[in-house]
Amino acid sequence: MHGAIVSSFKRYLDSALGEDIWRHAIEEAGLKGKTYMPVSIYPDEEMEALLSAAERACGLRRDDLLGDFGEWVIAPLMHLYKAMIPQDCDATGFLLNLQQTHERVLKLKDPEARAPGITVKRCGGGLVEIRYASTRNMGAMIPGAVKGLARWFHEEVELLASEPGQGGEETYVFRLSSGELTSQQVG
Repeated sequence: MHGAIVSSFKRYLDSALGEDIWRHAIEEAGLKGKTYMPVSIYPDEEMEALLSAAERACGLRRDDLLGDFGEWVIAPLMHLYKAMIPQDCDATGFLLNLQQTHERVLKLKDPEARAPGITVKRCGGGLVEIRYASTRNMGAMIPGAVKGLARWFHEEVELLASEPGQGGEETYVFRLSSGELTSQQVG
């Protein structure tokens, strides 16, 4: 797991749910004393253990925790990798290049690292289909991350459909459109 995700998960828990959640999670996961650096790669099992422990500590379901984290993590990641984002990009353009960008970032850190399979297809009428495939089973981050991207690019987003697949594969269909965000769409 990319260190930027694990270290961001700690920051998310600290700011959104309280520092006690992280302390409890890292201890329960058997990782007390471990420090996560954004520039490193860590075993997927450690993130899964932290996620499971955080789920128990805060009482949120795993998918809800991942969705909230997915939305929260976009702004810090966009700031971190700002140089890799074309200036004329919108949310759909960013999503269409997501897999390539994700792989490029990972390969800078570890040539052997494998990014999850994220296939994005523009369907017309502002519709975007995202297919996530990974044994990491973190697809529940996708709706939150797309919501966070829409906010970043000052666009509106609506999740129209989601369908679980087999072996960690999930498909989502979103409608993205330019425009001012309303408090109802953001919240």
